[in-house]
Amino acid sequence: MQITKREQGGALVFELEGRVDSEGAGELDSALQDALAAGQYRLVLDMAGVSYINSAGLRTLADVLTRSRANSGDLRLVALSPRVQRIFAIIGFDRFFDSYSSVEAALAGW
Repeated sequence: MQITKREQGGALVFELEGRVDSEGAGELDSALQDALAAGQYRLVLDMAGVSYINSAGLRTLADVLTRSRANSGDLRLVALSPRVQRIFAIIGFDRFFDSYSSVEAALAGW
């Protein structure tokens, strides 16, 4: 998995490329936990390049969502593929996560 990050519009934007499987979930968890530890609670994940996410990746997202919202932030998801959207719907994550069509749309609410 490839993760690039940048600051944009008062948030930290992560662009993800690849599969969020056991290995990728560990990399993603590390990157997001580092952001939280640095006091960055406004997080955006551009997931246009993600074709798959497993339970380890979902646990990471749930943990980071909880921690960011507890600190007046949020974890916003961008450009979920139909396959990833379906996984979110099946497990009910679509009720907890805000999903946007673009990074700009995700940032507009802040």
